[in-house]
Amino acid sequence: MNKIACLAAALLSASAPLEAADFYQGKTLGILVNFTAGGPTDIEARLVSRHLGRHIPGAPAIVVRNMAGAGGAIASNWLGEIAPPDGLTLGYFSGAASKAAIGDTAMRVDPTKMAFVAGGPGVSVAYIRADVPPGMKVPADIMKAANFWAGGLSPDGDKDIRERMQLDLLGLKYKYITGYPGSAEARLALQRNELQMYPESMPTYRAAIEEGLVKAGEAIPLWHDPLDDGEKFTASPDADGIPAKTFTDFLIDQKGALPNSELFEAFRLINSVGTVFLRTILMPPGTPKEALVAVKAGLAGMVKDPAYREDALKTMKFTPNFVVDDKTERLFRDKLRPDPKARAFIHAYIEQGKAMNGNK
Repeated sequence: MNKIACLAAALLSASAPLEAADFYQGKTLGILVNFTAGGPTDIEARLVSRHLGRHIPGAPAIVVRNMAGAGGAIASNWLGEIAPPDGLTLGYFSGAASKAAIGDTAMRVDPTKMAFVAGGPGVSVAYIRADVPPGMKVPADIMKAANFWAGGLSPDGDKDIRERMQLDLLGLKYKYITGYPGSAEARLALQRNELQMYPESMPTYRAAIEEGLVKAGEAIPLWHDPLDDGEKFTASPDADGIPAKTFTDFLIDQKGALPNSELFEAFRLINSVGTVFLRTILMPPGTPKEALVAVKAGLAGMVKDPAYREDALKTMKFTPNFVVDDKTERLFRDKLRPDPKARAFIHAYIEQGKAMNGNK
């Protein structure tokens, strides 16, 4: 936290400090959410809206607006094509990085052309029913399982792709069913034993799975996604206390080493854009530098604010963090412009998932 805060403070002092301090005086900053009200992205954005304003120089009022559709792409397109570059619109997006990385045709704009503010990292936890034969007591028991159903929301969603790639890298035999409207419906299907494995976002895992199915002995965690800064894999601090390793550490345990394969490189791309950039905070192309500097400074101040952290834990049992450093911005631009061969491999993999869906 201190490193982020110091960086943002340095940015603020080095780049037009008076203009940055005055830019938002008496103005309103709009936060644009690319999914409907009430979902996890919206809940996080509204949490941010309650605290960010007092940390931005000039203390602007903040309002939240939802623009859902096309898996989040409509809002991304609007921010990149239509939103005025006046510093008064801040995109708080989920899935934008993943859609851009795989070349989703719904994304008409290139997010790397927008003004990058911050990445919001987050990981998912894969869990499985304890009664999957021959019985799941510890994560390694999944290596003995076969023909269980792995569930998802959409074959081209980064969480679905990541789940399938993890299972394929382990060499497991499984069946795949996707198309559930949301995680709540997928969890209900797992409780009905229509599917046996599912990856859940960390806030929901902590609140619903850990406190419910795991505590009752009905499910166990298998692994959680690693964070990847382009140089090494690390465990998210959000996973502290979960009796499971990162997927990459689990893979090493089972296979002896990380593989050198096209599948693993594709997994690394999908994992990076889906975890380090689970949330992306962007502003329109051409946003004034003083506005960008002020918002970055505001985010850095907000994440270390005890009132923000207490509100987050009370609201979600989870504290969203935001990374604003130059290394993260370089990684964002690098990962969203992958090698065409990697993108073609992922497209073929998605089509394979569509063909697998629901088949016995």
